[in-house]
Amino acid sequence: MPSRPQGRMLGSRKMKKLTVAMSAVGLLLGGASSASAAVSWLESEANNLYGAPLKYGQTMLLDFDGIPNANVSYVGNVQSLENPVSDSAAPPVTGGTTICCAGGNPYDADPTLYASVQGGQTGIFSALNGYFLTSFSFYMGSPDTYNRVRFNYVGGGFDEFVGEDIWGGTPAGTGDRTQGYRVYYDFGGSRVSSIEFSSTQDAFEFDGLAGTLAVPEPGTWALMILGFGSAGAMLRSQRRRIVAA
Repeated sequence: MPSRPQGRMLGSRKMKKLTVAMSAVGLLLGGASSASAAVSWLESEANNLYGAPLKYGQTMLLDFDGIPNANVSYVGNVQSLENPVSDSAAPPVTGGTTICCAGGNPYDADPTLYASVQGGQTGIFSALNGYFLTSFSFYMGSPDTYNRVRFNYVGGGFDEFVGEDIWGGTPAGTGDRTQGYRVYYDFGGSRVSSIEFSSTQDAFEFDGLAGTLAVPEPGTWALMILGFGSAGAMLRSQRRRIVAA
């Protein structure tokens, strides 16, 4: 008869160890989260799509005309001037293709492929193959108050920017097609797995997704594998003790 209470006591100790092991794995996977660090708007640079060098050590990750980096992907609507979508306007580019109209005025538009997120749609930019983003910038055209950008953290949690908060509020979100900005963000040490672009109305147009990518160090991977192995061993041991009891 006393063997059952002893078995339950041992099981309780195992579960505490399991909780500690899983917590360690979670910390390794998640790193900094929205609770400890947050994404914040850093600066907006007017009319920098392909001309001026990128800042903060960033490199071009995806320009929709190819994949400069194989460790990222984008899922969403991509179009061009030759394949237009109603209620969408290509981002402005100095020296681009002159088209009409923005309030009745022609402007120089991006002649390459670009993303256009229509009302009610979402475009998702993701890091692949175990990588994560440690910084990010993108080029947006005709800033609108109904646009949204959401940063999803590794391990859970997110930060979201709506309307003028996306580009820092200057100018006001009027949808002026002649306005284009490369918007930089500070991650504050956070690790981001994906970024979602959405809009409640037509449309959210952007191009030139840039940033920095990182992958866990070999030592971190080893600790993660060890943590998962320990957790699995504890679960198997717990099942055996329950059956024996």
